[in-house]
Amino acid sequence: MTRFTRDRQLPAGVVDAAMASLATFASGLTGVNLLSATDRGVYGIFFTAFILGVVLVNQLIYVPSQVMAIAQDLPLRLSGVRQTIKLSTAPSLIAGSVALIAAVLNRNLTSSSVLMALTVTVAITIPVSALQDYVRRSLHIAERSWKAAAVSGVQLLGVGISIAILLSTNIERAWIPFGSLGIANIISVAVGLVFAGAQRRTEPPAGLDFRRLVTSGKWLVTRSAIPAAAAFVAANVLTSLAGPVAFGYAEAARQVAQPITVLSMGLGSVMGPRAVRAGLKIDGGAAARNRRKYSLAVAVAAGGYVLIAGPDWLLNPMSRIIPSAYSIPWLVPATVLANAIVALLILPKNELLGASREKVLVALAVISSPMLLIAAATAGSTGAFARPIGLIFEGLIVMVGAEWWLRKHYKPVRTDESTNKAALGPSP
Repeated sequence: MTRFTRDRQLPAGVVDAAMASLATFASGLTGVNLLSATDRGVYGIFFTAFILGVVLVNQLIYVPSQVMAIAQDLPLRLSGVRQTIKLSTAPSLIAGSVALIAAVLNRNLTSSSVLMALTVTVAITIPVSALQDYVRRSLHIAERSWKAAAVSGVQLLGVGISIAILLSTNIERAWIPFGSLGIANIISVAVGLVFAGAQRRTEPPAGLDFRRLVTSGKWLVTRSAIPAAAAFVAANVLTSLAGPVAFGYAEAARQVAQPITVLSMGLGSVMGPRAVRAGLKIDGGAAARNRRKYSLAVAVAAGGYVLIAGPDWLLNPMSRIIPSAYSIPWLVPATVLANAIVALLILPKNELLGASREKVLVALAVISSPMLLIAAATAGSTGAFARPIGLIFEGLIVMVGAEWWLRKHYKPVRTDESTNKAALGPSP
């Protein structure tokens, strides 16, 4: 497949990520706007728990399986979906238990009815959301990106219908954010499994077993769980020092800044596997071209979005959709900047993953994640800004470290190429 043909998958990747994130945004919008100022902060903490749970099962089982799939010939890249889902069952259920930790830590901040609603819905949504993400990414890896976009379309439609139905009842409003997302994921993952041919019995790739996945996944879990756990702890520290209302403002700003994450996820769903292959093949030229195109798109989008959605002004629709995000001046631009820096890390991390540098990723996580906690410790004076400040410094540390390691990884190939050119003499 030519580079031009592969690039035609990019719009599908953006559409897929846009609809998936819009579904999450729509469900989150109910949490930000329907809940009280205090419960909004509690919802934000449960959201960090949700991310942590999804990360655990993704990195332990799903990502190692997809790395194996990328190494397969194109027609065989979906052959391991059925087996991977079987292997993920127990880890998925265990990952859902992080909702109980969030419940224990926040039991004194809200009512028992709100706590119960958030705990149950998060515990259910974690495994189905992780599975839905895996199926969509698998379709991208198999270069069936428009089918992945269709799965997200079903998810978005499911969220909208679920919210409408739940709002028409007298149910506790705290059931709606994650409840609607969980229902939509269950429906859309069923469609995705059909697209991936999971209903058919196929021979999985050799070596696709729990022990091999965990051997690779343990490092991936460690490198991803450290920042996710740090974000969860930092959220609780920030809430303890500045109050749940302040964290609620930070959560509202995160919702406004989501379009940058949407773009990065969309581009990353198509360009991420290319980055993995570049690292795997030690192809520094392909990696540089891939990253340059991606970085330019993120930078332009972030700059343009800050101009539109940063200030609270007449032409900014977000200030009317999520007014609480603009209660603190400059909080939204700071959060957009933080999201852009985090977005720029996607391809370098994928290159390191393809280069089998899982231990490097762990080391970077260990070094950078304390910045989240240090920033959270300043929340008494920085308030809601502690969240984007921590993300910015964490991202910059990872960016510098990843670049240093990747230069070492690609340097031997460039040296060999230079030596060969010198031996051959000048071109005619």
